[in-house]
Amino acid sequence: MEFIAILVMVIVVLAVQYYLYAKTSFQHFEYTCHFTKEEVMEGDEVGLVETVINRKWLPLPWLKAELSTSQWLEYAGDQSDVLYGKRFVSSFFALRSYQKISRTWKVKCLRRGVFEIHRVDLVDSDLLGFSSFSHSVTVHARLTVLPRPLKEENATSLLRYLNGEVPVRRQLLADPFFLAGVQEYTGLEPMKRIHWTATAREGRLMVFQNQYTARKNLTIFLNTQSRPGFSSPTGDDPQLEDCIRFCAYLFRVAADSDTPFRFLSNGVDSESKKPVVTAESWGEGFALEQSRVLARLTAAHQPPLDAFLQQQDPLLSSDELIFISTYFDEVIQSFARQRARAGAHVTVFVRGTVLPSDLDPGVYDIYALQGTARQQKEGDPQ
Repeated sequence: MEFIAILVMVIVVLAVQYYLYAKTSFQHFEYTCHFTKEEVMEGDEVGLVETVINRKWLPLPWLKAELSTSQWLEYAGDQSDVLYGKRFVSSFFALRSYQKISRTWKVKCLRRGVFEIHRVDLVDSDLLGFSSFSHSVTVHARLTVLPRPLKEENATSLLRYLNGEVPVRRQLLADPFFLAGVQEYTGLEPMKRIHWTATAREGRLMVFQNQYTARKNLTIFLNTQSRPGFSSPTGDDPQLEDCIRFCAYLFRVAADSDTPFRFLSNGVDSESKKPVVTAESWGEGFALEQSRVLARLTAAHQPPLDAFLQQQDPLLSSDELIFISTYFDEVIQSFARQRARAGAHVTVFVRGTVLPSDLDPGVYDIYALQGTARQQKEGDPQ
């Protein structure tokens, strides 16, 4: 009889604790997570802070949080699995009554991009672990990983000449630092402009003649189409990532030399859902904003390269054009010829295949972009 009574009591206790946990596990409970920085660069480490708060008397002896993030965010430890481009991270907590626990993961950023965590799945159990209860929490964790600039030897000599001015036919005011010769004094020039040596030689007043100049400007064009004729993405492309890193390097050099530039790409900005076409500007702030565009850049739903080039060609007027691509074919060659004949200095950097046999020497410059593979090889210990 006593055994039956004890058994009934045990069953009642189990039923009560099951009811309590099923009803109140996630009441007066809070889960949050956030990155310790909003913006970092490829290869950097950042912290992901998880915080759980139990604001009730009922303890939570076993709580599991399941996060789903990008495969390009590498978490310290072995509690993560990569599947279909997603990384699944599990963390476990044991909370007493009215307890708060914070945990910080070390996260290494392997690739540029904008990474967000919108939802975390929570699983709790009763005291004896016989039953489990699930709950989803909405969170707002966002991290922007900028591409790390990729310095290219072939670009060093070219980019040295970006800074400065070029002669033009007419501007509002002449440039006092650019002399085009001497001319006869008209009475409108200030006396300090008189060229006394030429005056003595000609026997009449002669003055310096100045040239009209304009600051050099640059267009950086990135082709995100991985292969000729294929406008849809072909999966992860390390060569395209090298092209993107090289663009980040060009942005930095243009900013350091105070060169006005604009950025064009048939790749789609994941924020605006449109191909990238920027107005011309300069400075560190503008370069940083374009690096953020590179972080958001995707090859999904991009327009075909030939159609995009045809649309943008009439709008280009830069003195310098740098075209970056994973391949070089007749479409890009025709575009380079056209811009060169329009008076631009065209330079093409290719991280991949060059198809045409006739490369038009003297019309445009073309270089092989070495990428990260060569940099890693050169950095290996001898």
